[in-house]
Amino acid sequence: MRRTGSRRQAGRFPIPSAEGEAVAVGATEPVNADGTRLHGNPQPVSRNTVTTGISLAAGLLLLAGCSSGGQTGQAAQDTTETGTSSSTSSDAGVSLPERTAPAKSLDLADPCTIITQQQATKLGVNQPTEARTSNGKEGCDYQKGKAGSDNGWVMFAAADPNRTTQEFADKRPSGKITEVADYPAYQVENYHGCLLAVDVTASGSLFINGVTRLQTRPEACSVATEFAETAVENLPNT
Repeated sequence: MRRTGSRRQAGRFPIPSAEGEAVAVGATEPVNADGTRLHGNPQPVSRNTVTTGISLAAGLLLLAGCSSGGQTGQAAQDTTETGTSSSTSSDAGVSLPERTAPAKSLDLADPCTIITQQQATKLGVNQPTEARTSNGKEGCDYQKGKAGSDNGWVMFAAADPNRTTQEFADKRPSGKITEVADYPAYQVENYHGCLLAVDVTASGSLFINGVTRLQTRPEACSVATEFAETAVENLPNT
């Protein structure tokens, strides 16, 4: 049974956004310099903490000014979403292999048909599927186990008509080129689990965002790949 909407059922995993913004299960949520959580209520910050932070910031600015060519400041600007430093030169971007397999259509009336219920069950899903929109991507959550359970995970699968795999890769140079069902793909293991984009068309991509418990983090990309392979088979050729 598919459930829609933004409400989260009790026992569901913290669901990541399409860019992997959620805090992983078992992780400590980061806070801003003013003491506010990135996804929560303000936390008190002592005067000593603020003073120390200002002193450290001043020291970092001084070091940046003394470095040759301002490289320290530039490296900070070039930090990607996955926390790695990248070059601003387009020549240093990721070069994906040319796609030779037939282009796929990303036009789905129901985002949860990207993987059928029967297929989802075979992949290990044992919780109700849930359609949702994340960062403009209309997709579907597939979950195994309830929040806090061992070996649990949730996979967000979406047909993304607005961003290509090349565009996805260019913003994340720390990832690696791979292949899914004869289609070029780009995979990024991050703090929350695994991001995977598959080049199935010139105008968009198939996107999988998987999050797992900290204890089973290495399994995230293998599960995401299985979901991607199944979704590729379901997408019709153009």
